Amino acid sequence: TQLTRGDLESLLKGAADLIRTRVDYSFILVLLFYKRISDKWEMEFEQTRKEVLADGLSEKEAREEAKNSTYHDFDIPEGHLWEDIRKDTARIPENFSRAMKLLAERNTELKDVFENVDFVQFTSNRENAEILRQLVELFSARPLNHVSPDILGDAYEWLLKYFAPQKAKEGEVYTSREVIALIVDMLEPKPGESVYDPACGSGGMLIISYQHAAKNHGKKGAEKIFLFGQEANHKTLALSKMNLNIHDIRNAQLSLGDTLLYPKFKEGEKIKKFDIVIANPPWNQDGYDEEILKKGEFWRERFKFGFTPKQSADWSWVQHMLASAKEDTGRIGVV
Repeated sequence: TQLTRGDLESLLKGAADLIRTRVDYSFILVLLFYKRISDKWEMEFEQTRKEVLADGLSEKEAREEAKNSTYHDFDIPEGHLWEDIRKDTARIPENFSRAMKLLAERNTELKDVFENVDFVQFTSNRENAEILRQLVELFSARPLNHVSPDILGDAYEWLLKYFAPQKAKEGEVYTSREVIALIVDMLEPKPGESVYDPACGSGGMLIISYQHAAKNHGKKGAEKIFLFGQEANHKTLALSKMNLNIHDIRNAQLSLGDTLLYPKFKEGEKIKKFDIVIANPPWNQDGYDEEILKKGEFWRERFKFGFTPKQSADWSWVQHMLASAKEDTGRIGVV
């Protein structure tokens, strides 16, 4: 049976109740993500097995063929699917840790996601070990392979919103989705255009830009939008990568780094120019005065209108966004 929005929310509320505030909520997000990619792998396996059986392969050959990574979004090594890990209840932390290490090696785009969680360290106290066991059982109750990316994506967003501490809710990780939707409606991203968020947090601005295009131009149109994001905090970048993946958005490039000093997107010897630049930058960020900014890249091109005082880099962010937009057609939305 299809898992509905309501089913999934009650599942997550159960997970949220389990960990309360004792545990870093990114553990729940990583588990949800792992379960999703594992269930999807099994679905792809089953589909391929049936197809090649119909082509005349034997059952044994079909099973071997269906494991081939070319049929799968992610390369999950044998013996490391969710169900394999879950079976061995005594060794869940070690098995998760090993699985994540292997997944990071085989799927380099997921390196940031899996390098950030240490299940062995997390379960070194017995109470946490029990929490992990219960979380795994909770997520095992229902398959996530047929859940639509929209519903699963909303669930991920619900968790972000539920757990984001106040500071994060003020924009560091989570920007109110209503605010983003309003800005995106005004900027109207269209197929063929590029959208750039220089302080992308958990990826909300890019996701809503994609969804806006999907609503107005269909999924094919949305896939022709080029999404770019940069984020300075590697843990937040991991949240963003999982968020885009769970929403089944593939046309995004995310980079790690300090945007004000080292903008990652370049064209030749200049910074890249985008159709749309959209962000909720970290307001009142300190430590970016003239002396520091001049140590960064492209400062002449970006900070033409003066430098910010040490106490607040707001104007530097606005200038970076202006410099990153196309001269004649660029649109900028800033919270």
